[in-house]
Amino acid sequence: MPLVRFEPNDFDHFRDDVNRFWNRMREDWNLDQTRPKSHLHRTDDGYLVEFELPGVDPNAVEIEVDLDSITVSGQFPASPLEQDKRAGESFSAVINFPTEINPDSAEAEYRHGLLSVRTHRTQAKRRQIPINQRT
Repeated sequence: MPLVRFEPNDFDHFRDDVNRFWNRMREDWNLDQTRPKSHLHRTDDGYLVEFELPGVDPNAVEIEVDLDSITVSGQFPASPLEQDKRAGESFSAVINFPTEINPDSAEAEYRHGLLSVRTHRTQAKRRQIPINQRT
């Protein structure tokens, strides 16, 4: 009689967990050098997210915002003067917000190689509810 019960699906779950961990580590440590540097700042009414994208054409950058994250993707330009390993490579960065935001409030600005995206937090609706007493 085995001491530990083993289900065949347990290995599949373990493999999926390890793959998620490895992918997250690659993103966090930027092992493939294709993720632009990013910074998340909390403001009085929302968040400011900055992405370092020097030389990238802002018209070729795609920005998607939902309730809890922002995704920025595009392609690094070819650089004739420097040997840049990222030249011509696609990039993608996902930033998760600590709280929900209003996607309709997002505004983006590109200036001197810095993409700035401002968002506003959603106003949480709280209400008190009565307790119904049954006898």
